[in-house]
Amino acid sequence: MDNNFDDEFDELEAMFGQGESDIQKMEKVVLTQNIEGFASCFPDWDLHPPVRGR
Repeated sequence: MDNNFDDEFDELEAMFGQGESDIQKMEKVVLTQNIEGFASCFPDWDLHPPVRGR
């Protein structure tokens, strides 16, 4: 199922001439917004990644 979606996405990318870097930038923005939205639902939780010792 994911492969079909990827194929369709590749077709759209070819049609509109979007570069790979543009697509990756857009994905990063959407993912960041999703994560920030999720985190705002749980203000009391510490959702930062753990800091590793040196």
